[in-house]
This record gives sequence, C-alpha cells and structure tokens, in this order.
Amino acid sequence: MGGVEEKIMVGALTGVMSPVLGKLTSLIEKKYTELKKVRKKLEQLRKELMAINLALEKLAAMESSDAQAKAWAAEMRELAYDLEDSIDLFTHHVDHEPPDTTTGVKRFFLRMIRKLKKLHYRHRFAQEIKELHDLANESYQRRKRYRIEEGGSSISHAEIDPRLQALYVEVEKLVGLQGPSQEIIGRLVGENLPTERRRVVAIVGSGGSGKTTLAKQVYEKIRGQFSCVAFVSVSQKPNMNSLLWELLSQIGSHGGDLGLMAIGSCSDKQLIDRLRSHLENQRYLVVIDDVWTKSAWETIQCALPNNGHTSKVIMTTRINSVGQFSCTSDEGFIYQMKPLSRNDSEKLFLKRTLCDEDNFPVQLEGIKNEVIEKCDGLPLAIVTLASMLATKPRTEEEWERALNSIHSMHEKDSGLEVIDKILSLSYSDLPHNMRNCLLYLSTFPEDHMIYKDTLVWRWIAEGFITEKQGFTLEQVAESYFYEFVNRSLVQPISLRSRYETRSEGGCRVHDIVLNFLISRSAEENFLTMLYGQGVPSSDQRIRRLSVSDNPEHALAVSRATMNLSHLRSVSIYNVGDWTMPPVLDLPVLRVLDLEGCRDLRIVDPDCILSLFHLRYLGFRSASGVVLPDQIGNLHYLQTIDLSGTGVTQLPESIVRLKRLMHLVGQRLIMPDGFGNMESLQELGTIDCWKCSINFGEDLALLSRLRVLRVTFIGVETSDMETRKKSLMSSLCKLGGNNLRRVTINDHVGGGECFVDSWNPPPCLLQKFIHISQYFSRFPKWISSCLCDLTHLDIKVEKMEREYLRILEDLPAIRLLYLFVKQVSEDGLIISRGAFRCLRRFEFCNIDGPGLIFEGGMRMLEWLRLGFDADKAQSTYGSLEVGIQHLSSLKHIVLIVWMISEGSNDPAEEAVKSVISGQVKMLPNCPTVDIRFRRRSRLAGTE
Repeated sequence: MGGVEEKIMVGALTGVMSPVLGKLTSLIEKKYTELKKVRKKLEQLRKELMAINLALEKLAAMESSDAQAKAWAAEMRELAYDLEDSIDLFTHHVDHEPPDTTTGVKRFFLRMIRKLKKLHYRHRFAQEIKELHDLANESYQRRKRYRIEEGGSSISHAEIDPRLQALYVEVEKLVGLQGPSQEIIGRLVGENLPTERRRVVAIVGSGGSGKTTLAKQVYEKIRGQFSCVAFVSVSQKPNMNSLLWELLSQIGSHGGDLGLMAIGSCSDKQLIDRLRSHLENQRYLVVIDDVWTKSAWETIQCALPNNGHTSKVIMTTRINSVGQFSCTSDEGFIYQMKPLSRNDSEKLFLKRTLCDEDNFPVQLEGIKNEVIEKCDGLPLAIVTLASMLATKPRTEEEWERALNSIHSMHEKDSGLEVIDKILSLSYSDLPHNMRNCLLYLSTFPEDHMIYKDTLVWRWIAEGFITEKQGFTLEQVAESYFYEFVNRSLVQPISLRSRYETRSEGGCRVHDIVLNFLISRSAEENFLTMLYGQGVPSSDQRIRRLSVSDNPEHALAVSRATMNLSHLRSVSIYNVGDWTMPPVLDLPVLRVLDLEGCRDLRIVDPDCILSLFHLRYLGFRSASGVVLPDQIGNLHYLQTIDLSGTGVTQLPESIVRLKRLMHLVGQRLIMPDGFGNMESLQELGTIDCWKCSINFGEDLALLSRLRVLRVTFIGVETSDMETRKKSLMSSLCKLGGNNLRRVTINDHVGGGECFVDSWNPPPCLLQKFIHISQYFSRFPKWISSCLCDLTHLDIKVEKMEREYLRILEDLPAIRLLYLFVKQVSEDGLIISRGAFRCLRRFEFCNIDGPGLIFEGGMRMLEWLRLGFDADKAQSTYGSLEVGIQHLSSLKHIVLIVWMISEGSNDPAEEAVKSVISGQVKMLPNCPTVDIRFRRRSRLAGTE
C-alpha cells in the first residue's frame, strides 16, 4: 500500500503547488515588487518551485516510493501553504486602504503613516520570501544529497491484484447476484432477440460494487453455449500486446502454432489480425474486465469482429462514459450496478463471518447492524469488514476495537488494505488538478447531502479551480463534479431544491469512500476533522477544520484552544447554541460555513469583518444569523449563502462587494445600487414586491448574471404590473449577455408581459421556470433559436400542434414540464424522431385527452402523464398512448381522471390492463405508478 499512498500524497501536493506558482508569477509582474532584491528573490523562488513541482509530478507517476520522498513531499506541502499565505497577506496590506475622509494636516500625516506601513510590509515580505527560498533550497539540496534511487529496493514485492478474489469466489458464498445475472443473461441469450449481430453489455459501477463477480457468474453460466470463450482483465495502464496475447491464448488454445511463438514477438496489429481471423466464423463470448479508458476499449474491440453469429461481449468499468462508449450501437446496453439490499447485505455478512443467523451472539447485534449500515450495500466493504471480524474473538470489546479501526488513521487493520487499494486506484487515476477537489469532500459529515452548487463555490473559494480558455471557473468546477460522478467516486442524487419546485443536482459520498478520503486528508494535513477524538495540540498547523454535531469541539474553536492562525476554512455543521467569538484572529481564512447551526449567538456581527480574505460565507439553514452593516468591507467575498436563514433585509454596504459572484437566499430585499455588483453571476431569490420599484434598472446593469430567481408576493395592483414590466425590460437586456437560467415564482398572477415581450429572444438561455397561473397563449420567444435550452417548465392555456412542433425542434431540451388546460381538437401526437435528448417529460392535461407517442424519444427515462381517460378514448380511439415505443423508460407515473365508482370498477381494471400491456413491451422493466382521480357517474365531479 505504501506506493499507492505515496502517489496520493504527492499527487495532491502538485495540486497545492500550482496556485502558488500562479500567484508568484502574478506578483512578479506587479510594480510593488520593485523593492530592492525582492523581484530577484521571487524569480529564484519561482524557478525553485517549478523544479520541485516537476519532481513531484514525476514521483506521482511512479509506482514505488520511499519514506524519504514522503517526508520531503510533506515539507514542500507546508512550504507551499506558507508561501501562499504570505503572498495573500502582503497583497491585501498593500492593495487595500481605508477610505480617506480626512482633510488638511491630519490627511497629510495619515498618508505618511500609510506609506511607512507599506514600506514595513514590503520589508517584512522580503524577509519572508528570503526565508522561504532558503528553506526550499535547503530541503531540495538535502533530498539530493541523501537520495536513494526511487524504487531502489533490492527485493521487489509484487502487489496482489485485488480482482483475483472476485474471479475465484465460491458459488455458495455469492449473495444478491441471482437477479442481476438472470437479467443480463436474458438480454444476452434470451429468446426472441432482435438481431444476430454481436451484442455488448457494459457492467458499470464503483470500485468494489461486484462488477467482476457478476461478470464472472454470467460468464460461467452461459459459456457452454459458445464455441470460443475468454475472460481477460485489463488494468489502469494496460500492456495491450500482453492483453491481446492473453486473449488469443484463451480462445485459440486448442490448436495452431501459438505455443511455438514467443510473447512479444508479434505486433498489436498482427495479434488483432489473428484474433479476427480466428473469431470471424465463431460464436464467441468474451469478457473484458476493468476497462479504464475509451482508447483501451477501441483497441480491444478491433479484435472482436461483429460477425453474424450472435456473439456476446461483456465489459466491466467503473467509468460511466467508457461504458456508454462501448454500447453506442443499438445492440449494446448498460447494466448499472445496484447496492445490495439490507437483507442480502446481512446474508453476505453472516456468510463471511461464518455465523449462523439463529445463533448469532446477541451482544454483537449492534455492531453487525452498524457495519451493514456503514457498508451501504457495497459488497467489497461487507466482505472485507466481515472477513476481518471473522478472525477476531467473538466478544463485544474485540469487535468494537476492529470497527473503530475503520476511522483510525494510525491503527488501521491490515485487512482493510484491499479497500484502500481499490479506492486508491480510482484516486491515482485522477488528473492532479482534481485530486484536492476530491479530498475536499471529506469536509462534509457522514451521509451529508451535498448540493452541487455549494461544492463548486467552495472549490473556487479555496483556489482549487484554475481558469481554462473559453470557460468560467464555475464551468470548470462543474466539469470536475460530473467527472467524479462519471468515475463512480460519488453517488449522484436529486435534492429538494432550495428555490424551486423541482429537484436539483447533488451528491453523497459512500461511507467507505468518505473514510478513505478522511484518512488521506489527515495523513497529508489537508483537513483536520474533529470527530470522536481529542483537540489537536497547539503546535499542529491546522489548514482546514471541520466540526459536525459536536458542541464541545465547536466550543474549542470559539476559545481558540488550537493553533488556528493558518486556518483556511472552518466548517461547523449542525451545532446548536454556538457562540461566535467576538475576535476572529484568522488572517488567511477563505471559507466560513456554519450550515445547520441552530440559534447562533453572534454577539458582535462586526467580528466577521476581520476575515479580510474571506471568499465564502455560508449560513444555509442556520438560525440567529446577523450580517454586519459594513459587510461591504470584505472585498474578496465571492459567495454569500443565506438560504433557509430567514434573512431578507441586506445591509446597504453589500453593493460595494465588487467580487461577489453568488448571492442566494429567499425573498431577498436588494438595496438601491446593487447594479454596482459587477461580478454577480447568480442572484436570488429576490422579492420584487419589496425591492425598490426601480429594481429593474439595477438588475439590467448586471451584465455577467447567469442565474436569476425572482418572486412576486403581494396583491395585484398597477404597481405590481409596473414591477413585472420592469423585470421584463431587464430580462430583455440580460438575455443578450450571459443569462442562462431564470425562475419566476409569481404568487400574484397576471404577468402577460412574459408571454410576448422578451425581445430579442435569450439565445443563451438554458433553463426557464415560470411558477404561476397559465399563460393565455404559448410564448412567442420560445423558438428553435433557443439552441441551448435544456429545461422548460411552463403552464399554457392551450397547446396546439404547431406549438408542440416548436418544442420538438429544440435541439438540447432534456427536461420538459408542461401543464395545459386544452389541446387541439384532434389531440396531440409526438412524432417519430422528436425530442432526441429528452430524459424527463411531464405533460398534464387533467381536463383533456393528453397526448400520444408515435415513437422516438430514445433517451426518455422518466415520464409523468395526466389526462382524462374518457376524453382520450374518444379523441384517439383507445388508451394505447404509445408508451411501448419509449425504449429507455425506467419510471412511469400516470394520473388518470375518469368516471369510476372505486378501485374495483371494471373501467379502472381495463385502463390498468391496457397500460400494463404496453409496459411489458419495454426492455428496462420500468416502475409504474398509476393513480386514479375518480369522478362520480352521477355528479361528474371528483
């Protein structure tokens, strides 16, 4: 494990070094470095760090390591942190001066004092740079003097491949695989398959989810139906020639001259040609296990001809995009691994601990349940922990000690190494600039639901995200988030939106993954988490601190019983009655997050003003929040999150925050002049009723605004209509700039100005939600020119076929929610090939026949339809709405209005029968939820 751990530490360190080099370069270019010798020292230090960074990248790429390299990397990490802190403090003191309000002699003396202070800061900075340069040079020279060649051990120890145990596990030890294996077998070799062409199934899931075990079981069950079979494992960095040779040896081991040929004597092309020639007329089954890259798959599949003999290929991968890439043809399909059920998890645990369910020791029940809960259905984790416990005496004390070793950074049981090995492979495969972002997930408590936006904003505030040409920092950070999802490192979830009726994106981290990240973060002093342990010693340099659900640890932060002078972020979650100290001596703090802290006691709100480097200020779902009147003095602030706090009135000084990019909360009352906040990219939800009537003039000045949420709460008056027109006027201006997402929550009604007045159309718009009464007509500005629109949620009085055609022509639409009162007299039909990208679709027409599908919509996974059954029958002649054409469906909700006397009414049974007949024709066995809204035959009402 040493080699993997070293790669992790060094890899994360290269992420620490990059922003420091960027700041050094920027500093060299500025005039205030012209103090004698400072520029020269900065240049020398930058070159030194560049050499160190190259050495670190080289170390990160190596498979082996030594303790010397680990110690040196730790030195460089702390040096990089100290250097960045020194630069940040210096630039603040030199760049920022208080407003000059004095006159005369007093003004003269104040200017002289400020000049002397700047000179003092320059001299102090020069001395710090000299000391850091000397430290870097001394450490580097010491490493060169005493260096032992990397990997320099006379005895080599080959690491055991963690996949081997999955390949040879006994059948009687398998749990929870019967259903998945039957599903895959049915889709591979079942009856009435539509084609004789080669078919590919990609089994996709996180490390340790059981992909290899499942593939092996399917392989063993059906291999007898094929004339040629092979099972080969790839790896992170495969030797393609050796892999092709192994494949050839398995499928061609019954003849030919293979045994006379030396390994490596053939080129890749020659091996591929031999494989294709041998398999061209064979019905073959090949399993390609653990594919990491598209390029590896492209090479391998060249050797597997797409013949007409119903051949099958199974591949496994932990990277979603690789799985999708392998299944681009109609014959391919993806099987997404699911966690074991609670019942199967318990069965697997008992089998691996060699315990019988009826005779399981009562005193160990609690520990068993805790292990099963922590493993959350991850087979590798259950097997590893259960196997470890099986070696311990069956006493509560011994099992508790073993369980506690999961959390311990220093006393980890050797049996847990296989989990670390699996997770380390995923970690070390990440680009260097993404590794700190992944480690940062250890900041959040166990089972925490993490909003994507929160994570992205905090990454930016920490300085982990660097600009890429053509992309904003937020876009780069979002690409990292989606890459973690793609690589199965986090579990994507839909969270209840803080601002809208729809859910929004987020993630959670599996407990086993979180323990891995916490352990690695502690080892390299990336994060200090106060969790069931004592307070760190005063001489330990704490860079980031996280406290969760522990008032005593939060109190230690208040009393400053630790050395917090180097602290970059503080996260305190779900602590009640925490008193914010009146003095916060945290000169380099960038992130302050007090999410869920109840009854905060902020005796002096101005204490926050001393945090002059603060970039992220988060109070989500906290109570007792008070903002300082002079919050505008926090010049570096990028994000203020007030969602769920009840804070609505904002200090007037907030308009001075020129760097603020995100201001979020509910029913925010913006002060006049907020148009000066030139960096704002996300704003809302703002209360348009309580803001100044001229709020639209300020709003129109926010040329960088990308996300806007507004609400109207009040009574319908001429003043309210003026406000709506003011909003519409500003939207017309913003739509031509950067505006991407708009949500209008109108509790008053009216708002016809939103139907026709958006001109020119917002060509960059990606999301539009209008929560209010029905538009009297379809909005004119919705047209095919909205090439980037992915999410639309509106209510319209009447939907004509021509309007449906407009929506079908939107090239990027993925989520569509339509509520209509009426449809065309002859109904609505979604044509073949329409909505090629649509994944979620809701169409509610409670007083009409709804719509029907001719085909297409190949990407649609979630469907919700509301319609009147009797009107659908009379309009379309049947209830065959065409669900059977929607081949990717996974979830169906139907809300059916009809005349019925109850659940036993034959009419309801007939509807269920028709729908069930259509659903049975779908390949993914979607879940179906049919809800009836009944009207009496006599009254004709619900």
